[in-house]
Amino acid sequence: MAKTQRGGQVMKVARRVKRTAGRAVAKASRPVRKVQVTLGDLIAAAFDVAGETTAAVKLVSSRAMTEATGKQIVFVG
Repeated sequence: MAKTQRGGQVMKVARRVKRTAGRAVAKASRPVRKVQVTLGDLIAAAFDVAGETTAAVKLVSSRAMTEATGKQIVFVG
């Protein structure tokens, strides 16, 4: 607790704890809902986000995508 002076009186002031950290932990501990997505839908979404073909290929074949899908996607050609 911090102390502050106001008009000659010493007052105790409690610090406030941010609640955002608690919410982040609660969101992280929620169960993940499994969704079935086709490879075509995945590539189309990556193209919408990235905007160009080479960026979409990098996004879909990235390590994070491999961990998220459980499959390694490789583009040949």
